[in-house]
Amino acid sequence: MIVTVAFDVKNHFEVMESWPIKTGDMTFFLEREQNVVKKVCLAFSNVGVEHAPSVTENTGEASPHIEIRGGGYAALAREKVANWQAVVSGLQIVDLDYDNYELRFRAENIDEEPHIHVTSFKPYSDQALNSACDFEQIGRAFCAGTISDDRIESTSHFREGRLAFKAGRYVDAYNDMFLFLETRYCDGKTGNERQTDLLSKRQELCEIVERTAAEFSNQDGPLGEGQFDLFKRGDGTREKIRTLVLLRGKLRHHSLKSPHRWDPNKQDEYESAARFLGAVVGDVVIKESLSDIYAPTALNKFREISVSTGFETKIKLETHRLEKRRTLVLDMSYPTTVVSSQLCIATVRNGVEACRKEGQLDDTVKFEATQSQAGLELFSLDFDVWAYTQARAIKTEKAIGSLRCSFEHFRADIIMKHEFRIPFQGHKLTIPDVWKLLEFSFNHIEQRDPTTRIMSLKLYLNDSTKAIVAYRVGAQVKN
Repeated sequence: MIVTVAFDVKNHFEVMESWPIKTGDMTFFLEREQNVVKKVCLAFSNVGVEHAPSVTENTGEASPHIEIRGGGYAALAREKVANWQAVVSGLQIVDLDYDNYELRFRAENIDEEPHIHVTSFKPYSDQALNSACDFEQIGRAFCAGTISDDRIESTSHFREGRLAFKAGRYVDAYNDMFLFLETRYCDGKTGNERQTDLLSKRQELCEIVERTAAEFSNQDGPLGEGQFDLFKRGDGTREKIRTLVLLRGKLRHHSLKSPHRWDPNKQDEYESAARFLGAVVGDVVIKESLSDIYAPTALNKFREISVSTGFETKIKLETHRLEKRRTLVLDMSYPTTVVSSQLCIATVRNGVEACRKEGQLDDTVKFEATQSQAGLELFSLDFDVWAYTQARAIKTEKAIGSLRCSFEHFRADIIMKHEFRIPFQGHKLTIPDVWKLLEFSFNHIEQRDPTTRIMSLKLYLNDSTKAIVAYRVGAQVKN
């Protein structure tokens, strides 16, 4: 079998002629459109057919599973082509996309053909960071005003780190994330002890490091990292930060003479460290973004622009109470024309706040929302039958300990399900308690990823299979 690894050329350069250059089992060649080079390719012959992509047929409704192994030839090709790239750089700069290479598989004889089910595969990592955002978030960001140059510069390192991590370049990812910390907090100081001192004095950063370390070490935590051994057991905050600083030195200063140098072809060893530091820096960046996007000034400016130009959606929210008293019917206006899941969450939050302000939240057990123009259902939120009992509460003999939040969300054209637990101390759950738990759940999910599109959410008592409260969006939101 012949395995070919093809790298896209990102810049423009021309070659008047080209032909395959074969040395041993390797063949180097260029793919051109007229004289413009589009791909640099390296083909390996005499490869065992066991390295061909395998297709596993699943029973039932599950899709077939395709495993692309490649036998490590992509890493070898990257190494050989990088060698060529360095040699040719004195004559011509060739900017290659090492992250989005294409793998091709071709039989060398008739006997191999039945074993090669996939002839070409390209991982579209350029879409790996794609999330479904409401335009309201994007538009508010433009209305947020001018930010400082140091924030613009440091955030660019965060962006580069995210791109590197998704491409599997974990050393680059770690270095980019640490450059964020250096740019933001280290005031141009580069010594290990000096950087440790400066970073350790940042109280907010220290709290994020400790909180993230606890989440990574908790196998049942929301990050689900399982075994995490970046730090030693019992390390304090300063020791953790010093570990991050020293690792930065190891990964940034690469010496061929050092027996401890890192191998560019074995970057997986640093995935956990890059993921951790990315979570720390991401926490800082997300808080800043949310603070700007949801600031009253940006909201008011965006709303004024949207309403004045006719880009507006009106929603009617009806509340239901246990007491036979006045209920709220809220007519709300939002600066958007798209009925999204995040618009529904915003309506829930506004409804809860209105009920709390009117003193109705203690016995409000249902929300129903419709789009005013079309009269179509947007979402419903219902408490289970326990809320309609005389006690209006759930009582347990043993302490509740925790509740389970299960939610479905939309990503990459499919619905995915996730769960996490919420600590709760006490033997009794009341209606106000459940409203607070719902608010906590929505906030927690948003803080982890503000682009999460929640389609349904249920709270369960411990491991019960019957939800105590359920939220779901309507069909038009899903579509």
